[in-house]
Amino acid sequence: MPIQGSMVAIESQGLKLPAYVSKPQVQKSSMAGIIIVHDWWGLGNYVKSVADRLASIGYIGIAPDLYIGKYASNPDEARSLSSSLTPQVAKNLLDVTDTYLRALDVAKIGITGFCFGGTLAFSYVCESKEIKAGAIFYATNLPSEDQLRNITAPLLIIYGDQDHTVKPDKASQLETRLKTLGKDAKLLMYPGAPHAFFNDENKQNYRPEAAKDAWEKTTEFFNSRLLQDWS
Repeated sequence: MPIQGSMVAIESQGLKLPAYVSKPQVQKSSMAGIIIVHDWWGLGNYVKSVADRLASIGYIGIAPDLYIGKYASNPDEARSLSSSLTPQVAKNLLDVTDTYLRALDVAKIGITGFCFGGTLAFSYVCESKEIKAGAIFYATNLPSEDQLRNITAPLLIIYGDQDHTVKPDKASQLETRLKTLGKDAKLLMYPGAPHAFFNDENKQNYRPEAAKDAWEKTTEFFNSRLLQDWS
């Protein structure tokens, strides 16, 4: 499906939030949108490519630049940038993104995020009643018990079993706890896959087979949760 992608500046309360928006060239009157939250490096080509891939299957993908124009060139810079973004500021920026996306005549909105972005996306699912589905890739910090109780959206939670930020037993306990709380949640655990296995720019950690399967499962998940009411 032909797509068009471009950077935009979302204006809100004196702030101009850069964001990459990708959408099909031919759009339905009412579509589904997905927010993509970048990893700790910032908004780079890898995250933009995820928005493009979503657009190519019929979604409007939007990736906000939570660092407002900055991009880390090494782990120390990434750590500094991610540490300087408070949870409240991150939520405010995602709220701005959500509002912009809704103005594009979307019927439902989902969210996904990677690593640091997975943590933020997970938190946002806990706080927003408007998000209809969340695909969380290897979040490094997990929500509190009280936050988990607030979740209303279905979740797909994705890890590799060699991820040392959240180990397999902890991820499994998370899935069990969510189900005990009556949440619609499923864990995907990929054998031999480390942290950031989905990022094809990370040559050391990238695992093509796991990444391919995770993408297929993610798109199936979003299609079933965001498009199921369409005729």
